[in-house]
Amino acid sequence: MSDFLFARPSVLEGIGRNLDLFGTMQMYNASDTPEQADTLAFFADLAALKSDAAAAYAALVKNYESSRKE
Repeated sequence: MSDFLFARPSVLEGIGRNLDLFGTMQMYNASDTPEQADTLAFFADLAALKSDAAAAYAALVKNYESSRKE
């Protein structure tokens, strides 16, 4: 799963957000252009898919090898 859309605040930002009554400190993965934001999100999604596919393949191979030993 990708964490691309989640903010990663520091400790000081976390303390400051408690005092931020109007939500002016909210900043989520700023990009210069909408195209750049789309490209970054696309590649984050591809990386998550690649990780999921690798985990599924490893589980499939492990299951196949254990069934052959029986």
